[in-house]
Amino acid sequence: MIRLRALRDRFRGSLFYVPSLFVTMAAALAWGVIRFESGAVSSGGSRGLLLSVTVASARSILGTIAGATITVAGIVFSVTVVSVQLASTQFTPRVLRGFLRDRFQQNIIGIIVGTFTYCTLVLATIRVTGSDSDEAASPSLSVTIAIVLAVASILGIVAFIDHSARSMQVGHIIRRVTAETRERIAVLYVDRSDDDCILDEIPPEPDGEPTVVRAWEDGWIQQLSERVLCEATAPGSYLRVDSGVGAFVVEDTPLVTVWGDDAPDIARMREAFAIGAERTMQQDVMFGIRQLVDIGLRALSTGVNDPTTAYEVIVHLGSILSDVLRRDLPPRVRNDPEGRTLVLSERHDHEAHVKRAFGQLRIAGAGQPAVLIRLLRTLHLLDELMREVGPEDGSRSAAGDLTSRRDAIRRQADLVIATAEHAGYIEADLEEIHREARDLGFLPPGVPATGAGHGD
Repeated sequence: MIRLRALRDRFRGSLFYVPSLFVTMAAALAWGVIRFESGAVSSGGSRGLLLSVTVASARSILGTIAGATITVAGIVFSVTVVSVQLASTQFTPRVLRGFLRDRFQQNIIGIIVGTFTYCTLVLATIRVTGSDSDEAASPSLSVTIAIVLAVASILGIVAFIDHSARSMQVGHIIRRVTAETRERIAVLYVDRSDDDCILDEIPPEPDGEPTVVRAWEDGWIQQLSERVLCEATAPGSYLRVDSGVGAFVVEDTPLVTVWGDDAPDIARMREAFAIGAERTMQQDVMFGIRQLVDIGLRALSTGVNDPTTAYEVIVHLGSILSDVLRRDLPPRVRNDPEGRTLVLSERHDHEAHVKRAFGQLRIAGAGQPAVLIRLLRTLHLLDELMREVGPEDGSRSAAGDLTSRRDAIRRQADLVIATAEHAGYIEADLEEIHREARDLGFLPPGVPATGAGHGD
């Protein structure tokens, strides 16, 4: 199942898969229409023709449509390549995957190449015998369908240009990445306490010689099935996952270490991992955060210097963190009903999500007081959100755990303030940041602009 999901995700990000389906459907449509018209001509019955055309005019129309659509197809592919190059240069190469996965774009390309396929196949079967005025020998229905497809292609091209122009806007890209990341959070960060026995502490590793399952190729770990890992080991086994989702592994890198009375099924355990050439968001929420952070870093770079884009990135990161902080993250240790213990060597906690979202932007934005103020305001919104969250919001965490999430937010706010104090601002700018911090509750009243009272 995990390999099928990986294959489906690969097809979804391909510009070949959907257009090839349209080509196949166009070929089937052409074959069906040709067979229908051949039967209608043989019977000599009325076919309820929509258009009355001669053989010569039909060949001319079909040839014109086929030539025009294949030319436009080349233009569409060129526009797509240019859009991808611009997005890679202006934003970050990691957003290219979203452009290639755009289903609207794939459908438009499919319509265009499908129209070309249909017209070419019909054109190849038109009979040249008989008089040009012999309507019984003219493919009127085929031509009518070709004209309908041509009109659909024209409208699709206009829609494609409009869609491409909109999809290149930075706000659209940020919203798309945010929406996909929040969707992944809703799927991956769910309460699974009823399915497994969750342990608060990592139990000691058993004695004896373990079995190490190693990577068979280089690549990114895109998916991991913990259920398959457990099924491949004997009851009572102890499993330590050494390389998790989002990690890059080279050949022979340890993936899982297993202690147990019986040897595990290594081939089956390898089936629990999907390793690919590129990082994906299938089970990797951090990759969504990474994409937004990269856009913000590019905007704050010296060559671009676009703090407004950085503002937009920060507020959308706040939207993602609001979902993360209100949820209990997948546990690091669990037992299954047959006594197996599964331990994740590395698991990103709530504080790691906050650091990943704001840490680099805080450093890159040190030269922009307005960026640091926007960080403080976003952190304040998250802090206020955690004041209101409770068990009724779907969290099984105790009050102490919710407090630790607030502490992670406040530690990041302290780092923002410390960054401002060491950035060499003039007194007026530094005082503005301190005043904002006091108003938001990150500094006690009366603290001078010396950094007193700050710490981790």
